[in-house]
Amino acid sequence: MPPPRRAARRRDAEENRARVVAAARELFAEEGFEVPLDAIARRAGVGRATLYRNFPDRGALAAEIFDGNLRELEAQAAALGERADALLELLRAIVDMQVEAHAMVPALLQEPRAPDLAALERRVRRLLAAPLRRAKAAGQVREDLAIGDVTTGLAMIAAVTGDTTVAARRRRARRALELLLYGLLPRGESDTSD
Repeated sequence: MPPPRRAARRRDAEENRARVVAAARELFAEEGFEVPLDAIARRAGVGRATLYRNFPDRGALAAEIFDGNLRELEAQAAALGERADALLELLRAIVDMQVEAHAMVPALLQEPRAPDLAALERRVRRLLAAPLRRAKAAGQVREDLAIGDVTTGLAMIAAVTGDTTVAARRRRARRALELLLYGLLPRGESDTSD
């Protein structure tokens, strides 16, 4: 067991890191990915050295945000368990996260420490696979719906959420999700479109 002072320093370091990530998440959403890192340090209430000790550049910071988002989604999926509405709840959570992270994705393609977006998509696919199977079995979504259709729909929603404010992006993203979900519903007997 570490001495009490070392444990307290470690706890302080973890809290500082969490504050930096929270501040970056907020400022990236509000002002864009190019927000000065000094502004993130100020919002977090830490010095520049603390920020750079934890995150050498904005790509590393964004990678931590994306990984944290996925950990949150994985925890939410576990908490939802076998609930029939798990797919819908997870899609709503993903769309909310997309609204917050919208400015990061295009900019990340230029960053040397950018998260592996393909690996992140694989995690999302794994996360949604069981809820999608349950939603199909419950008749909540179309039988022919594939996981790739769901991730394509999420990408489409991300593409239309370029409004300038978080609130405007959230409204547009939620409306886009409603439209997407309508297309995912099982087809009724009177539906003749094929």
